[in-house]
Amino acid sequence: PAQVNVHSEEWKLMTFTADQDDRVKKINEHVRSKTKVPVQDQILLLGSKTLQPQRTLSSYGIDKEKTIHLTLKVVKPSDEELPMVLVESGDEGQRHLLQVRRSSSVAQVKKMIELKTAITPETQIVTCNGKKLEDGKTMADYSIRKGNLFFLTHHCIGG
Repeated sequence: PAQVNVHSEEWKLMTFTADQDDRVKKINEHVRSKTKVPVQDQILLLGSKTLQPQRTLSSYGIDKEKTIHLTLKVVKPSDEELPMVLVESGDEGQRHLLQVRRSSSVAQVKKMIELKTAITPETQIVTCNGKKLEDGKTMADYSIRKGNLFFLTHHCIGG
């Protein structure tokens, strides 16, 4: 079998063995087991050529005697859980911990906030990094990262 070295900026060198009739996807799977990066978020490069997951190594002229040097690029950050702190406006400024994902919609987050604060989503005004979070968008749209603070203010209805 050939030795496959996968280089990337985020991880130390990963080494696998592969046969020339293995599919590129098998290397993607190995990489996923080491890095937790989903296969669909990985791009493996041989030089400047992007390797297609369904093709075999031999179709790229990789024979069994070679050490293959591949570069891993991560297309999008994985949908990890982001622990967030919600700060309520008001004198107490109560804090709540929320577990959101990059894919969480603003509407889903407002529902979580309602569970913690009993403030209905319609009356919530949630901001993060100075931006008001709009329904119909996701956390990824706002580049929300672990440790960002959400600030909650709310409308008084009929007041």
